[in-house]
Amino acid sequence: MKSFKEIMEYIEHAGVSKTERNIKALVIQGILAGMFIAIGAIAYFRLVAYTEDPGVGKFLGALIFPTGIIAILLLGSELFTSDCLAILSVYKKSVKMGRLMKMLTTVLAANLVGAVIITLLSTGAGIFSEHMIEVISNSAIAKTTMPVGQMFISAVLCNIIVCSGVMMAYSAKTVAGKILAVWFPIAVFVLSGTEHIVANMFYLVMAFVNGANITVAGILISFVVVAIGNFVGGAVIITGANYYIDKDLAA
Repeated sequence: MKSFKEIMEYIEHAGVSKTERNIKALVIQGILAGMFIAIGAIAYFRLVAYTEDPGVGKFLGALIFPTGIIAILLLGSELFTSDCLAILSVYKKSVKMGRLMKMLTTVLAANLVGAVIITLLSTGAGIFSEHMIEVISNSAIAKTTMPVGQMFISAVLCNIIVCSGVMMAYSAKTVAGKILAVWFPIAVFVLSGTEHIVANMFYLVMAFVNGANITVAGILISFVVVAIGNFVGGAVIITGANYYIDKDLAA
């Protein structure tokens, strides 16, 4: 297991690397991450839709959903929510804020492309039955009609959970350790029903494409509010708190 200092050094160096990466490579990695999250979401909704007990279905779905973020961690893809940790390199003055935001914006846009690709592929493949569409449509309606304040707070909480889990994965030195470390926090995030921008990209686009009673304006408002909330939860709260702990330990 890595020490806290080693974890912080890893996150800082990763932040520098991400901002210096070739833009084409960053876009491809971002698209793959959006696809991986959407693939996990497909399994989640299938379990929710076809498990007789809704509570059991959500529990089983939460156990399979982490497949996406495990793939991202092990294959080196770029996910907006976990990449919020890269702001540590700005706090430590290794990277300028403008370069970090350019990287995060690029990754976020690429994540959306990945989610749309899986939406189109899964729709074309006929994976989603009418009942599954009904389940995801109800979820999308709830997400787009949620009060903005609640939506924002939910997104903040979501990325507190996700980034904590990713930092736990960074502490592990083996593949098995990384998987176990991240699995349960991501399952908690799914069970909590909090707002994750990249997962929402798939949920909302999938529902919209299949005729759900949601509007483009509602989708865009959700995207903006949730992305900002996720940034606050990951970049400001989790990374900020750990930065000050690191400073205190180094003093």
